[in-house]
Amino acid sequence: MAEETTQDNATINPILENIYQQPEELHRVLNDLTTDRLETVKEVARLANLASEIVLTSMGSALYSLMPMYEALLDRGMRNVTLVETAELIHHPERVSKHALYILMSRSGESREVADFSVWLTEHGYTSVAITMTPTSTMGQHCTVMLHDIASYDKIVCIKAYSSMALCGLFVAHMMDHDEPDPTYVARLHAAFDWMEENKKNWLCAIEQIPFLDSADSFYMLSRAQGINMMRSASLWLEETAKVPANVMSLDNFYHGPMELIRAQKITKSKTVPVLLDVLGDDRSRMIWNYITQAQPENIYIGPAGSDMDATVYVELPDLELDGAHMMLVQALYFQLLSYQCAIANNIEPGMFFEEGWIVQ
Repeated sequence: MAEETTQDNATINPILENIYQQPEELHRVLNDLTTDRLETVKEVARLANLASEIVLTSMGSALYSLMPMYEALLDRGMRNVTLVETAELIHHPERVSKHALYILMSRSGESREVADFSVWLTEHGYTSVAITMTPTSTMGQHCTVMLHDIASYDKIVCIKAYSSMALCGLFVAHMMDHDEPDPTYVARLHAAFDWMEENKKNWLCAIEQIPFLDSADSFYMLSRAQGINMMRSASLWLEETAKVPANVMSLDNFYHGPMELIRAQKITKSKTVPVLLDVLGDDRSRMIWNYITQAQPENIYIGPAGSDMDATVYVELPDLELDGAHMMLVQALYFQLLSYQCAIANNIEPGMFFEEGWIVQ
């Protein structure tokens, strides 16, 4: 049984409630993708296989939801896939290729850029796919094919929406290589969601014990490969939920200059906490991380079981027999909880917004 957290005896914060609902919602979305939505997924996969180029595009949190799909497409050997902000395509229509398949993702389907671009694509005869939680939206109605993400809406920022839309993209990538869903693949995903359900409160309990969250002025989110895109999402949650800056960089590039920020902790007024998501670990990553931990004794390491890396806070990732792109769904849970607790530690209501509204105009 999970240990009791500080939220068990109080009115639960909407952000934490949505985080806790996430595993069940992912089960529900996956069941829908393999049944009621399967023919639509197959059509999207068919279009993707026929396309000479695939462009994944969105803005805000939904752009980050496309990153696991982007990594999965790269892993299957595709080199004709790009991930780009929709604003860039709107500002540079001359860069829009007639031969590409455009996959747009948005919870609302009404954010200005994706709504405008979906209309533009239709008017100019381009093939496009909408992955959205709002099928009646401008984006949902104007794209060539619409894949409905049936997850329930988050109350504030995109929590379930991040993971459920990411799951939709990952499942499309899976179906590009299959006539029917692979039962082993589906079973592993459900097992991962079960693991998330069983461990979500334990993870929060552990994060509540981190002693330096209230004194961290910023974070440096470090990783490699697909881990960098995971850290981009983590950065967004920390900044959006806890109002704390979080820079993102590859571990290797961090060593070529920004490392000085960590070395200078004794003479600077601000404290930066390094966080490493250990992907593609080797002797060089161990060397760089050792330098970091020697310079900044307050740090967080997230990596595979059996690692002997030094860290103030050590987070062991489970072996769920999933590749890096799909493990982003599990890793997201930790970073969402970290952003939630970071807000609590700084006496900020997690996810409070100074401007209301769930559509970015």
